[in-house]
Amino acid sequence: MDLDRLFIQNLKKWRKIMGLSQEKLAEKCETGHSYIRQLECGKGHPSFSFIGKIANALQIEPYQLFYDESAKVQPMQEKRIKLIRAKLIESISSDVENAFDELKRGKDA
Repeated sequence: MDLDRLFIQNLKKWRKIMGLSQEKLAEKCETGHSYIRQLECGKGHPSFSFIGKIANALQIEPYQLFYDESAKVQPMQEKRIKLIRAKLIESISSDVENAFDELKRGKDA
C-alpha cells in the first residue's frame, strides 16, 4: 500500500475512533475543515509539523498515521507480542486482585 493511501485510511480511522467530525478535528488542529476534507480525499499533503498536530489532536503518535496493520508480523515480533500480552494480563490480574482485597479490607474495618 502506498503511503498516501495509508495516511488517508489511518486519518479517517483514528478520527472516527476518537468520535471527531472533520470540523472538530480541524478545530483541534487550528485549521479549516475544508483542509481536513482535502487530506481525507487525497487532494492535500500535510507538512511534518501538521502531521504532528493531527496526531496530537487524535491523541496518537505520528507514526500511527502511517502504520500498516495489514502488514504481516514477523515470527519474532509475534513471539514478543505474545510475551508482552501475557505479562500485561498477569499484571492486570494481580492489580485487580489487589484492588478487590483492599476494598474487602475497607468493608471489614
